[in-house]
Amino acid sequence: MTCYIYAVGLHSQGGLNILNRFLEYKNEDFVYFLDSRLKTEKKKNYIFVNSNHFMRILHFIKLRKILKPNDHILFLNGLPPIFNLKCKTSVAFQNANLFRDFYKINFLKWIFSLDSIRYLNFKIYSKFVDNWYIFSPRAEEILKKKLKKYINIKIVNIYENLKMPEFNMGENQEIIKFDFIYPASLMEHKNHRLLINTLIELSKDNIFPRVLITLDKESLLKINYEEIVNRHKLKLYNNYEKNHKKFLELYKQSKCLLYLSENETIGLPILEAYSQGLITIAPNLPYSSQFIEPDYVFDLKSKTDLKELIVKILHKKIEKKNNFKPFKFLNNSISFDQFISKVL
Repeated sequence: MTCYIYAVGLHSQGGLNILNRFLEYKNEDFVYFLDSRLKTEKKKNYIFVNSNHFMRILHFIKLRKILKPNDHILFLNGLPPIFNLKCKTSVAFQNANLFRDFYKINFLKWIFSLDSIRYLNFKIYSKFVDNWYIFSPRAEEILKKKLKKYINIKIVNIYENLKMPEFNMGENQEIIKFDFIYPASLMEHKNHRLLINTLIELSKDNIFPRVLITLDKESLLKINYEEIVNRHKLKLYNNYEKNHKKFLELYKQSKCLLYLSENETIGLPILEAYSQGLITIAPNLPYSSQFIEPDYVFDLKSKTDLKELIVKILHKKIEKKNNFKPFKFLNNSISFDQFISKVL
């Protein structure tokens, strides 16, 4: 029996973080199908696949030929295969954005997006999946609503090695460069427009918080980054870092996490920021408090809530108060080690 991990499409942000947990495990018995855009060292058990949709279809045809009945393939990219591969087939679901109702996108905008194609993929080919695995209570909740049969849903606890806060923010002021950090890619539901509009409104009151974002060059062009920063004299900085270990160091340069996403299954930056001792600020949405209680929540629909919260933090009228939640929602989960050794 051979275990295959299909991770084509995972090359940045949250999906890459999950993939890295598997790659760090260093099990050379696994065969990985990786996205050709992924920058990682080449190994004998790594097979790089072009992410072009036509090339993916050709690759699925090839998979049907090479997979044997006693093999196991895990689709870490969250979508079922477009063919019955005639072997044990599992999917690790982690992307709720293929469901339009979860992030309220305009229908026409959604129908011409990749998410609508992914949605059709999910609806049509879920019948080829033997087992579903998720990494959060929120993902489990979503799947149970969307799948007619959800008996074989299991939750994997990938957070068991999460570190407690490493330092007291008040004792490390010399390394703090930013008041807020918002680590997210430029996607509709990530709400960068809300952040920029709020900073512009604050600038009218002569308030200029130091904010760090993490966008690639192409995304910066899409939001007219330089023009907006120069016109409004914003202290909006950018640092795009693909190396996850170096990326985590950015938290240590920041006082607060400002998270603005309209929809997540995990909301990993909230956990990462908590483990680095930051004040955590997130929308008043189900995903925000599934693992920890953020220090402060705000209403995404309010035009003033976020602005007022930022001002209070800058004036030191509020401080860190969150507490770690025991993983009570993960009582029936399996550990990551168990998943690797017994399931795959």
